[in-house]
Amino acid sequence: MPTTTPSVAIIGAGFGGLGAAIELERNGIDSYTIFDRGPGVGGVWRDNTYPGAACDVPSPTYSYSFELESEWSARFGSQAEIKAYLERCAEKYGILSKARFNTEIVAARFDEPTGRWEVEVDGGEKFWFDALICATGQLSRPKIPDLDGLNTFAGDHFHSARWDHSVDLRGKKVAVVGSGASAVQLVPAIVDEVSELHVIQRSPNWVGNKWNHKSNRQVKWLMRNVPSLARLQHNVEWVWYETRVPIIFNQFDPLRGGFHEWLKFKIRREIKDPELRKAVTPNYKVGCNRVLLSNDWYPALDRDHTTVHANAVTKVTPAGLVLDDGTEVEADVIIWCTGFTATEYLAPIDITGRDGRKLHTEWKSGPEAYLGIAVSGYPNLFMIYGPNTGSLTNTIIFLLEKQARYARQAIQRIAQNGGWIDVRQDVQDQFNAEIQRKLAGTVFTSGCPGWYHTDDGKVVAVWPGSHVAYARATGKVDFDSFEHGRPDRARV
Repeated sequence: MPTTTPSVAIIGAGFGGLGAAIELERNGIDSYTIFDRGPGVGGVWRDNTYPGAACDVPSPTYSYSFELESEWSARFGSQAEIKAYLERCAEKYGILSKARFNTEIVAARFDEPTGRWEVEVDGGEKFWFDALICATGQLSRPKIPDLDGLNTFAGDHFHSARWDHSVDLRGKKVAVVGSGASAVQLVPAIVDEVSELHVIQRSPNWVGNKWNHKSNRQVKWLMRNVPSLARLQHNVEWVWYETRVPIIFNQFDPLRGGFHEWLKFKIRREIKDPELRKAVTPNYKVGCNRVLLSNDWYPALDRDHTTVHANAVTKVTPAGLVLDDGTEVEADVIIWCTGFTATEYLAPIDITGRDGRKLHTEWKSGPEAYLGIAVSGYPNLFMIYGPNTGSLTNTIIFLLEKQARYARQAIQRIAQNGGWIDVRQDVQDQFNAEIQRKLAGTVFTSGCPGWYHTDDGKVVAVWPGSHVAYARATGKVDFDSFEHGRPDRARV
C-alpha cells in the first residue's frame, strides 16, 4: 500500500524529544519539527547549571543505546558533559535543521474532520501536523512554594533550576530550601564559599555512596577504538541496575531491610553529631523515593557553619525565612531546591481532543494514559515520559527509547492508512486499573513523601515493574486496542 509522508510535531528537545526525532529519522520519517522554548537542545541538562550538577545514573547507560559515548570523564557525567553529548547527537543525526528553539507551544487542538493537529506557538502562529509527540518531561517546570512574603525578601532568591550566576555566594549567609537531588549536589559544591549555610529540609532523603571512578586517556582510547568494550560496559551497568527492581516490592522487605541498614551505617560513619544523625535519617522505607548518591552530602551538613533545620518554611520576610517551629533564619540568598510540577504532565499547554475534550480537565484527579504513551480521545498524540513511566531502579533513557519506538510504529501505521488512531477508553481504563493494582504491592503506596503521587495519594509518576517488562509491553503496537478513523474533508 502506498504511504504518505506524515508530518510530526515534537515538543521538547531534551533526551525524550531528541530521541524521538532520531528514531523517526533513522526509520525514514524526516518530515518533523522540534519545538523547544529554550535556546537549544538539552532539556533539563541545558537548564540546570547549578554548581555540582551531575547525573546520578552511570553515563554508560544514561545515554542512547545506539550512540554510546567514549569520552566521559568519570562514571557519572556532569551537566556540561551530558549537554555536550546531546548537542553532538543532534548534530550527527541532522536534527538541528528541523528545530525551532525559543519557541513555546501554548496550545494544541485535534481537528477531527481533517484528522490533524493544529499547534499554536506563543505569539499566535499556528502549524498543522499529522501527529504530535509530547516530550516535555516531568522535571521541566520549577516549583517555588507560594509563601506569604515571598516578594518581600531583600536579598537574591532563585530556584536551583534557574541558577543566577550573577549572584556571588562568597561570604554570604545562604539558605537552601529542600534536600532532594539538586540540594544534595549543590550544597557540597558551595559549602566552602559561604559564611553560613542553612539547609531547610521538611523530609530527609536516603543517600548512598557515589562510586564515581574517574576515566583516563587509556580507557577513553580503548572505548573509542574497541566498540565492543563500550557495549559491554553499557550492558553490565544496565543489568546491575536492573537487579535493584525487587526493592520496590513489598514482598522483598528483608532485602530492602538490608539496604536500609547499610544506608543508616553510612550516616553513622559520616556524621559525628548524634542529633544531626537523627535529623537526616528518614522515617520511611528505602525505595519509595529515589536513593540519592553523594560522598560529600553528610560531611557538608556536619560542618561548623552549617545548620540543618528539620522543619518546613511558613513565611518569607525581608531578612530571611520563618519556619513552622517559629525559628527565624537570616539569609542573604535563598536557593529554592523545591522540585518541579512533576505530576502536571504537559502543562501549561492547552490540549484539546475529540469533541472538544480538554486534557487537563480530564486529568484533574491525576494523569492517566495507556502505557504512559497514548490517551483516549486524543488521536495521533504520543507522550515520551508520560504518566507512570518514571524509573527509580534503572536508566530512564531505556524507557524513552522504547516509547519513541512505539510512537514511530504508530506513526508508520498512520502514514500507511492516511487516517488517525485513538486508543480505546476501555483499553486505557483496564491498563490503568492494572497499574494501580500493581502499585498497591509496592513501597510507593506506603505513605512516603515525594512527588510520585498526587495530593490525593494516587501514584502517577513511576512504573511498577522492571524495565524488561516495559520493553515487552511496548515492543509492538496492538492496533486492535485503537479506534481507527479517516478524515472527512481535505487536509489543511
